[in-house]
Parts: sequence; C-alpha cells; structure tokens
Amino acid sequence: MFTKSGHIKINLLIKSISGEKMKTIYTIIAVIFALAWPVFASAQQNKNTIKFAGYDWSVAADTAEITWHKGKKSLYIVQGSVWLDNAQFSEGVIEFDVAHDDKRGFSGVMWHSSGPEKYEEIYFRTHLSGKPDAVQYAPVENGNSSWQIFTDEHSVGKVDMKFDDWNHVKIVVKGDSAELYYNSLKPVLVIPDLKSNNIVGDIGLRAIVAKPSRKYAYFTNFTHRPLRSGDTLVGKPSSATLMPNGLIQKWQVSSNVNKEELSSTLLPEKVLSGLSWKTLVMETNGIVNLSKLAKKEKVKNTVLVKVTIHSDVPRVSELKFGYSDKVRLFVNGKLAYSGEATWRSRDKRFYGTVGLYDSIGLDLKKGNNEIVAAVSERFGGWAFMGAIEDQTGLKIIQ
Repeated sequence: MFTKSGHIKINLLIKSISGEKMKTIYTIIAVIFALAWPVFASAQQNKNTIKFAGYDWSVAADTAEITWHKGKKSLYIVQGSVWLDNAQFSEGVIEFDVAHDDKRGFSGVMWHSSGPEKYEEIYFRTHLSGKPDAVQYAPVENGNSSWQIFTDEHSVGKVDMKFDDWNHVKIVVKGDSAELYYNSLKPVLVIPDLKSNNIVGDIGLRAIVAKPSRKYAYFTNFTHRPLRSGDTLVGKPSSATLMPNGLIQKWQVSSNVNKEELSSTLLPEKVLSGLSWKTLVMETNGIVNLSKLAKKEKVKNTVLVKVTIHSDVPRVSELKFGYSDKVRLFVNGKLAYSGEATWRSRDKRFYGTVGLYDSIGLDLKKGNNEIVAAVSERFGGWAFMGAIEDQTGLKIIQ
C-alpha cells in the first residue's frame, strides 16, 4: 500500500464505483492511513524543515506550510506530521490551538519520541465529536499504533469540538502520568500510566484525512515548557478496574514468522526450531502489546505467543482469550482454534478491540502442556491476552 517515498498507491476504477461504495472506500482508506501512519512517517523521513512558533520542525508530510487561518498565523499540515527534533521534552506542558472541519479525520500530538516509530500519542477523531471515543490515547511501538489495545476510560474519552474554529489543547505530563485538557479548565482525559518506557524525547503534530485535497487541520499558538513549581496533576483516575481472575501475566514471544508457514493443523517443528524467544509482561489491562518486541514486516507479520501449563491430572480447562488481528491457537502442537478480529472483518462497525471475548476448552494431559498462539497483525494493535479462571490442579510455568 505504501511506496518507499511514503506515498499511497491505490488503484481504483473510480468511475465504475457508486457514490455509496466510494464513501465506504474513502472511510476504509482514512482509518487505515491514519492508524498505519507511523509506518508512513518512518518510510518518508523527509528532511525538509519549517519554521513554526519560533522552532525549526522537520517535515514528514505531503505538505506543511505557514498560512493565515481565522485571523492567526498557522501551520497547515497535509497528510503527515511535523517534528520538533531535539525538544528533550520530559515532564512539562504542551499547548496549542487546532482548527479543523467536522468530516472524517485524525489530528494529534506526539511526545517522548525517540524516533518516528516510538512515542506517546493523543489524537482526535474529528468526525466523532461528542462521542465516547472522540479522543484516543494510543502509544506507538515499533511503528505500530495500539488503539485496539487501549480502550478503557484512561485511553478514550468524549470531547465536544468546535468546527472551523479554534480548539485549545493542553497536555500536562508528570512522571508516568498525563492529563488532557480540551477547551476546558478540568482534564477530559486522565492517563495514570503512560505505556512507553520513554521518559524524554521529541514532540510532534500530525493531521491525516482520506482526501489530501481537502483543507483539514491548522495549528497555532504552540508552546511547550518544563513543569514549574506548583504545577501538578489535578485529575483523579477512575477506580481501578477489576481484572479478570486467572490472567496469565507473562508470555514467551517469538521472532517474526510468515503466517503461511503455519497454515497446517499441526504446528511445524521446523518453524519452531528456528525461532528466538523473549518474555513479555502484560499491560495494566491484562493485554500483552506484541509491538513492544516485534516490528511488523510485509511478509513476516506473525509471532508466536506461548505458555506452558502443568496439570496434575488429565482435564479440560477453559481458556478465555482475546487477540488482534488474527490467531491460530495450538494446544500441544494441534490446532484448536482459528479466528479473525481485524477492524471491520465482521461488520462495518466492528472495531477489533481486544478483550476476553473468546474461549475454548483446553484438552490438557497430565504433566506439561504447551499453548501456542500464532498472532498476525494488520494494523491498530498487535496483541494477545489469556485467562484460566479455575486453575485448580494447574501451574502456569512462566
């Protein structure tokens, strides 16, 4: 879909497509482009710079230009982002005003960036003003966004946007936490646990739409500063969400494989023998973000996630699990489940967010049993989670 220069190649017979079908295609393009954006940014690596708000910004966008909008000198971004390199932003305050229309689009701010493939991000779904998920916190790891992984009240929220007018955005970062203000005196989103392990880095602004010719996002009044004496976080996180019983907290994650090598109903030993493994601990919501260890490749977009379970007697135990985007689940080398939870794979409102929505009975033998999930990623969150609520007679070997 993306060329080496970062541009999209989409071959559509537009004249033969009805208006309603064309609208659906534009919707799909917009979301995939926006949420696969880190890959695009990494590929483009445009070395151009632009002067904005007294700083030199590197440009990774089709266009970034200074113009006048609504009476203010503004930065207009088309299909991409700009980066304030060497910002060395750690704890502090980021503020700016943004103006956009009410059509489908994604504008946002990034911080603690150690490069175009790893950073914290908050973005706004400008077509969802007033909806529960109008704003999204979705950190990027190895160039892959995680919006399907982080969907609780600390990651998504409602904001009411002003269209074709200025909206004031303020982000306060302190320690491992952050707060978002949006046209408000109180935080509209409280993030008690920033997921990236970066504690300092660059700042970025970005804007993505389906039709690059459409005028979309303008930024002005940008500032950033360190925390001052007396600056503090005022929002209170929601009460801790009760975690499901029996969560498996650590998984072994393999190096990348080609999913076509795993199409058999038996797990190929020759594939397993050539892999390396690392331990990955679940996030605070019980999900393992596989992008923390793996970078999605064009062909090798799959990793194996495994755990060993010791049973004192033969038994069938229920495993509840969730994944993104596709999975083939093997129990002692034999296929037990295959499924897909890609965005819109089931219907046009299916988001593919991750939770314990599926379950199977594990046919366990006495002794050690190896559970292996081959998890493939398209975009939006590479993830797996699992829980065995009744662990009587079982031992999870991690």
